This record gives sequence, structure tokens and C-alpha cells, in this order.
Amino acid sequence: MSICESGRKAMDEAAELAKSLRGAMIAAAGCGKTQIIATAVSNHGGGRELVLTHTHAGVEAIRTRLVKFKVKEKACHVDTVAGWALRLATAFPNSSRLQNAKPRNSADYSAVYSAATRLLGFRSIREILHASYSGVYVDEYQDCTVEQHALLVALLDTLPCRIVGDPLQGIFDFGDNKPIRWEEHVAPFYVDVPGPTTPWRWEKGNPELGMWLKDVRAKLFAGEGIDLRDAPVRWLDGSDPTRKKANQVSACFAAAKNAGETVIAIDRWPNLCHDIASRLNGAYSCVEAIDLNDLYEFAARIDESSGYERAIAVLEFAGGCMTKVKGELGTIRSAFAERRVPKVQKHKAELDALLAVRDDNCLRAVQQVLKTLCQIPGAIIYRRELLREMERAIQAVLAGETASLTEAAWIVRNRARQRGRLLPRCAVGTTLRVKGLEFDHAILLDADDYDARNLYVALTRASRSLTVISRSRLIQPAADRTSPRIRRT
Repeated sequence: MSICESGRKAMDEAAELAKSLRGAMIAAAGCGKTQIIATAVSNHGGGRELVLTHTHAGVEAIRTRLVKFKVKEKACHVDTVAGWALRLATAFPNSSRLQNAKPRNSADYSAVYSAATRLLGFRSIREILHASYSGVYVDEYQDCTVEQHALLVALLDTLPCRIVGDPLQGIFDFGDNKPIRWEEHVAPFYVDVPGPTTPWRWEKGNPELGMWLKDVRAKLFAGEGIDLRDAPVRWLDGSDPTRKKANQVSACFAAAKNAGETVIAIDRWPNLCHDIASRLNGAYSCVEAIDLNDLYEFAARIDESSGYERAIAVLEFAGGCMTKVKGELGTIRSAFAERRVPKVQKHKAELDALLAVRDDNCLRAVQQVLKTLCQIPGAIIYRRELLREMERAIQAVLAGETASLTEAAWIVRNRARQRGRLLPRCAVGTTLRVKGLEFDHAILLDADDYDARNLYVALTRASRSLTVISRSRLIQPAADRTSPRIRRT
């Protein structure tokens, strides 16, 4: 298919989605789902479109596409489902009956979705929404919880609602989340709209990889494993734990040498991401969750403590963000736990800063000690976002925005949720935190640890090169917690 033909086909697909009142489009990773939405909004928007997705990274991706299409800011509002629901529920607190306007966990957000859905039962609210938006687009619909789906279905009586997604990428089934089943929840309310099938993500950088991943998707749908022996990927041996760690580090350093190109190293669990990032000399930084529990936890600890306990809390927070702190300042931490001041020579500046925290409840002392700890020779900051968000929270308190660090932590994360964020050129993250994002190069640090859906998400992040570390070139996905239960497409 020529470029002109493919362009016309994409335009036609966007037109079909836009003209539907409740259309559902399925497409594989990298085939242009977000592009379809941007094209539909740009060419067929009838007023102000509401465009929703699930992560702030996804919000940034959609905004970037809309800017590329020169869509005026007033022509659309882009938000996460969670963020938009919270705005709606808090705008009419009496009618929504929302008890907690500052949600932090899945239970809090379930209440937000219920409150927003309750509002849609009022004719006056529906009239406001009808006057505010001409239609709704939802990206990554497979990531909806049952509560989010109920809210979006309630919108169908008020606004045209078009959804796009890929059930094989539905990986948000953890904790109290109850993810939708495409056939069970989507099929009764939405009408199928044919979706794109060309793997555009790899068209310029590595078309062979794109076609191979198309075949991989079919195999994973069928419950089969994948064979890397003739695949257009770089494979590294992960059969021996020591060799695996060495290969993980070498692969990351090698990929980082591609000047100006983005790299994502992917592991299944956050603690493993923290570990590998700490061994990469500051070249990589971790991708954090928007609900940054470590930020909330340490903000509360600092708020609720004083004296030696506060100094220890600050020390432990810093130790989770950078190297050297836990090892080289261990003596100070142990002495503080015994309510005494140690005799040190090497880290006297750090000790003095920590003693200022002990003696002064003002957060300016905490701000200063974080700056001092960052200057420890050889210290590598591998959780930059966590550290920067704590610094922003402290500054918010010092500027008088709020009285408590706990409150400030919620404020800064809510800002991140609303504005999106820019990722570092080289990052380490879990599939949950990088899904929906595109990079030039990807490294699967432990491919044996994924179920079919997480494996597919990880495999499809990079447009140019893919490195896979596994015990064998034949990979059988781990047992899936919940069967996808989806139609082949």
C-alpha cells in the first residue's frame, strides 16, 4: 500500500469512527489508535470534543498528536477518565454526594466514579454536558474498570461516545480493580467500527519487527508461546542469575549510546526497576506511578514526626531515591535511632544538615538536607521524579499554598495528573507505567516473568530495536490471572 493510499485509508477509518454515535474500534498496538482519534477530532469535530484516556502519559501522547494536527486548544479537552470524573463530581458536591474530594487509592476513586455517574441522572447536569461538549472519544478503553465503564455508558444518552482499544493490552487487573471484559461489557452498548491493521509504529524504523509482532499477537491470542530464534530482535541469555544481571546492565548501557533516541527498560515489578536503575550510573531514571504512594507515605511520616524521628524519615526517603545514602550514612541513621549524635568525619556536612532537621520543624531544613544529600560524591539519583515531587511539595508548603506536607503531596501529584509529564530519554518502568508510550528502543529485562498481555505490551513499546532477556529463545508466557475473553481481530 502506498503512502497516499494508507493516508486515505486512515482518513476513512477516522471518518467512520467520528460519524458513529457509539462506535467501538479494536486495533493492535502501534497501528494508530491514538492517531485515529486525533484525525477524527481534527477533521470531524463538531464543537468541543472530550478526549479521555487512563494515564497522564497517555494524555501527553494525545495532546502531542493534536498539536501536530494543529487542533486548537478550545476545540477539545483532554483528560484522564479519573481526572475528568473528579472534576465533574467536585463541581457539584451536593448532588454527587462525593465524600472525599482528594482521592488517593482505588477505593477512593471508585467512590468518585459512582458520584460522577450519579450526577448523570440529573437532567440539568446532562444539559450542561451537552452544551459543553459535542462528543466523547475514549482511548485505551480496555483499561476501564467496571465503575469507569458504567460512568461512560451513562454518557451515551447525552453525547456521542466513540471508543478505541486493544483487549490484549488490558493489564490493569490488580488490587481492587475490576477490569471490563470486552465481549461482556462493550459489545452490548457499542457498535463495531473496523480499525487499522497496518503496524505504523515500525514502518520507518523497523518494518520487519512490526510484521513479526503482528504474528506474535496472533500467537498470544491463541495461548501459544513465541519463538525468538529467527525473530528480528536481539536476544540475551537470562538463564543464569549472575549472567542475567550483567546482561541487563550491558544492554541498558548499549542502548543509551544511541544519542538523541529514547530507551525504555521494562521489568514486571517496581522494586526490580529501582534496582536496575540504581546500577546504571544515573543514565536511567524510573517511571513513577501517578498515585505515588512512596511520596504520600513519606510526606505523612515527615508531617507526623519531629526530632530524631523526622531526621530518620528524611534519611530513609532520600535512601530510596539515590545511592550512597543507605550505605555511607548508615552509621548516622543507627545513632539517630538510639537518640544520639555520632562522631563522623567524612559526612559532617550531611550530619549537620540532618541535625538541623532534628532541631527545627520548619520544612526549609528538610529542603536543605535533600540538597546536601544529593551532593554526596558518587551518589546516583535513580528516582528523580519522586525526589522532585517531594521538593515541589515542600516548596508548596513554604510558599503558603497549604499547611501540611501531606496535603501538598496530593496537590503536586494532581498537577502532574492534569498537565502530563515528559519522560527522561532513558527510563526504566513496569508495563503498567509505560503502556501506551512509544520509544525508539526497548529492553525486556526478564521476559519470562510476563503473562501474555504484559508480554505483548512490553514487546510493542519500541519502534526501532527490541532486546529480550530470557532463559530461552522460546518463551511461554506466565499463567494469566484472568483470561482476556476477547474476540480475535
